[in-house]
This record gives sequence, structure tokens and C-alpha cells, in this order.
Amino acid sequence: MKSMVRAIAVVIALVSAASAASAQVGLAERFVTVGVGGGMSVPVSDASEAFKSGFHLQSFARLNVPSLPVMPRFDLNFSKMNLNDAQTAIPGTNQILSGLANLQFSVMPMGPIRPYLIGGLGAYHVKVETDGVSPSSLSQTKFGINGGAGLALNLGKLKGYVEARVDNVYTEKGAIGQDQLQVVPVTFGLTF
Repeated sequence: MKSMVRAIAVVIALVSAASAASAQVGLAERFVTVGVGGGMSVPVSDASEAFKSGFHLQSFARLNVPSLPVMPRFDLNFSKMNLNDAQTAIPGTNQILSGLANLQFSVMPMGPIRPYLIGGLGAYHVKVETDGVSPSSLSQTKFGINGGAGLALNLGKLKGYVEARVDNVYTEKGAIGQDQLQVVPVTFGLTF
């Protein structure tokens, strides 16, 4: 956990330095764009039997390098969903904390509404906690991939995004009874 806090502090420091440098140079597009958002997390496939829809929070730092066709993006996400009592007969929650390295490709790089594709890979820390007579907790950190699409919105001073992705986490069967966990986070957010 301490290493995750350090990593977040390093990202914030880099973002601050890059933003200050781009403001001094007077660049039209900042070298680093920061995004924050949240929305709904919808479990799909086999995960939809074990979990109910929940919420998620997202933050990212995107590098805007004009000479590259894609933009590197580093995401930090948190999702929380309740266990489906009707299927599991046990109340509880599922939490997912992920750190992702993604690539964002702008389909249409100009205009106030710019569609883009996103995909990448990363680490997902999945924690399932059950309540009741004998509460328990099971957690594991596993590899996963994600991919999806979004819209970058540039509406005057307001800049934001709408995005939907599929997160595919390769878990062990003990966590949810399946060898993978698929969740679709739908995000609404602002960029700075």
C-alpha cells in the first residue's frame, strides 16, 4: 500500500511539473492532461451472477505527444459492487483497485467532440468481503486487460470525457468461482 501511495505522489508531482512547464511555454495543448471521473460499474458475463452493479472512481494522467499517433495514459481506478444475495445467499462486497497503462487513439483529432479508442493492461487488486455469521475476506492481485471507446468533450472552458470500457481480470476460481472477472465501467469526468 505504501508503494501505491508513493507512486501516486510521483504521478502528481510529474503532472504538476509538466503542467507548469507547458503553461510557461504557452503551448496550446498541455503536455500532460489530468482526468477525474466516476460512474457506474456493471458486471458482465459470469460476474453478473455473483455481483450487482456498483460505482467506480477514476483518475488518469495522459501524455499529449504531438509526434505520436497514440497518447500514453496511466489510470488509477476504484470500483465497489455488492454481492448478489439472490445468487450467493451471502451479503458482502467486491472492491477492485487497478493501476493501468493504456494507449488512447483519437479517431477524429479535431473538433469539440472527439471520439477515441482506448486499451491497455495492468494490475487489478480484487477484494471480496462477506458479512454475516462468519465474515471473511479474500483478496488477490492479478493481471488484466481493458479496452473501449470514449468521447473527449471540448466545450469552451469546460473539458470532459465520457468513456465505456471492458475490464477483463484474470482471477483464480476461488474469488468468484470463475477464472476471469469482467466489468464494464461507464465513466463521466472532467479533464484539466
